[in-house]
Amino acid sequence: MGILENAVYSLAAGENYPEIRDIPYYMMYRISMPNGRVLQTNDPMIPDLPETEGNGTARFFSKDFFADGNLNLIYAAKNIEIPPRAYHIQAAIDIDMDTSNRYIQYMPAVFLLCGLPIIALSWLLAWRTAARMLRPVKRITRQAREIGSGNLNRRLDENGADDELKTLALTFNGLFARLERDFEREKRFASDVSHELKTPIAVIRGHTELLLRWGRGDPDVLENSLQVILREAKSMERLTGQLLALSRAQNAKAESARGEAESGTGTDAAQFLRSVCEDFAVIEPQAKIALTVPPGSVLYADTESLREILRIIIRNAVLYNDHPEPEIAVTLAGRLLSVADNGTGISGEDLPHIFESFYRADKSRNRSKGGTGIGLAIARSVAGNLGAELSAESTPGTGTVLRILLAES
Repeated sequence: MGILENAVYSLAAGENYPEIRDIPYYMMYRISMPNGRVLQTNDPMIPDLPETEGNGTARFFSKDFFADGNLNLIYAAKNIEIPPRAYHIQAAIDIDMDTSNRYIQYMPAVFLLCGLPIIALSWLLAWRTAARMLRPVKRITRQAREIGSGNLNRRLDENGADDELKTLALTFNGLFARLERDFEREKRFASDVSHELKTPIAVIRGHTELLLRWGRGDPDVLENSLQVILREAKSMERLTGQLLALSRAQNAKAESARGEAESGTGTDAAQFLRSVCEDFAVIEPQAKIALTVPPGSVLYADTESLREILRIIIRNAVLYNDHPEPEIAVTLAGRLLSVADNGTGISGEDLPHIFESFYRADKSRNRSKGGTGIGLAIARSVAGNLGAELSAESTPGTGTVLRILLAES
């Protein structure tokens, strides 16, 4: 009020506007004339307040003074007469704003005082929560590290909540199951290869030792042993060739094998199948091969791969047939290509395994017929690369039907 009073006296001394200094920004002041004319103010919204007694203060409250709230002031007001004029000065402070300013002033200390314990508690809770959540991950990691080639039958713990970690454990267990099956198949494959090679090697070694001891001087023994050695060498050559073919078939890319089907060019089915049957008529003249193909049929498949499959199937139909004149029927119906024979058939126990490497339904006869037991395994691998499905149906004593369901064009 003293600053405002000095300003009024300066105004009366001839200055146009009073110079107001050193009043805090949160204080509201006003200098006006009795007619309401405002000479100086820092808040045009402050109303004209009545004069206070002496040097005291008064409270002014106006409900809904502003569109968004009330006006609640502590103020001092005074009338000053400097002839020939009179002036009215007033200074006020907003109680609500002052309280807010005080709150804001102490907020950093309040935040610091309350924030540190909250931060510490939050860190502790986050650490415990993270530890609890990571415990199953650590368990799965530890169990996965303990599984190796020697214990692929072990599985991860699948107990717990039905969440992403359980799904991960199930996925890993499925992976380990497939690895176990593949590992066991590779072990069985290696064992079967060793078994298949053991017999011809033993025969070759036996006849070679016989010749080295005394047989070379006997022309009959020499001729017989050399014939046996040659036969067994050819058997081993055929076996290794089929093993290489099986490896190539299993590692081939389906995209390369489906080249003709994807290019949209087809092959005349009757002409192609007739050429396959004519080739076997030369190799196996005793076999009677009947071909049934609807007119205008077209094959959308890699013909070389399909020829390889048919050769294996027809050769087996001739090889494992006790009839002096084997009868084979090759039939095409839409995408289904079937090869039926009149052989002895396959038992229901052996039928699910005929596409496995080195599996022989008749263990006592197949080697004498020259079979290796991997022909149908090669056929299935090649068919898989074509996108085709190979299946078998057989009735003991009646015959066997192998079906090739070709991929859609």
